[in-house]
Amino acid sequence: MDTNSKTAVYNCRKRITDPEAIRIARELENDPNTLTAKELMYALYKTLGMDVEYDGIFAE
Repeated sequence: MDTNSKTAVYNCRKRITDPEAIRIARELENDPNTLTAKELMYALYKTLGMDVEYDGIFAE
């Protein structure tokens, strides 16, 4: 990769083919205790000490 260039060069990612790894990923995805992206952002704001309301951030 040329460090003087403003263009990034990416290699192809290796695709996961291990059935056990795929099974574990699917279990985590379907776990009802896994936080959604909105819940993770709300938790981050609270961790940073920001006084926010959940509905104020993610108004529909």
